[in-house]
Amino acid sequence: MVRQADDPKISPTSLKTQARMIEAVVDVVARHGISGTTFANVSAAAGVSQGALVFHFKSKDGLLRETLSRLLQEYEQAWSAAFAAPDPLTRILGLIRADFSPSICSRKKLALWFSFWGEAGAKPLYSKICVEAEVARYEAMLASCRDLVESSGGPDPVLLTNSIDAFTDGLWLQMHMQGFPITRAEALESALAHLRLLLPHHADQI
Repeated sequence: MVRQADDPKISPTSLKTQARMIEAVVDVVARHGISGTTFANVSAAAGVSQGALVFHFKSKDGLLRETLSRLLQEYEQAWSAAFAAPDPLTRILGLIRADFSPSICSRKKLALWFSFWGEAGAKPLYSKICVEAEVARYEAMLASCRDLVESSGGPDPVLLTNSIDAFTDGLWLQMHMQGFPITRAEALESALAHLRLLLPHHADQI
């Protein structure tokens, strides 16, 4: 079982060590993928012993589960802040911008996202964690689209939500594959341009 941050037995130094280990996992998975990630290369990247990894995470699976959980917690914090806005269009814009924020949409983080999504079919726990997080984010966007349509008109909110999210997913994939290089700023501008096409009556506000 992973030693949690709220465990009174975990010292601030240990928490910092855990955070460094998780950052090392991000680096290692970005370079080697999940199958190529081992305690040996994570410990080397983090500057800790393999015994320290075992102490904190018990196994490679425990280390990867904790990394995925923290990745999704970070993402939820980003989009939840945007969802707190009172105006529905502001919420939609905030949710889109959160998807392309530096802390969420770095090259390394994208590599991590796609690695876990690739493993989700074979790892039921990865799938469960990812699906629960995706549902929460989807419902936030759908609620915002419904509020916008109810207040000022527009396309079907489900279709609007699916169109926004599908376009964002496509941009993430394009950035990850790098077959046609695109920066985070360019991806965000493409997402906003797409939203202007979907919501022509709000184009001057986007």
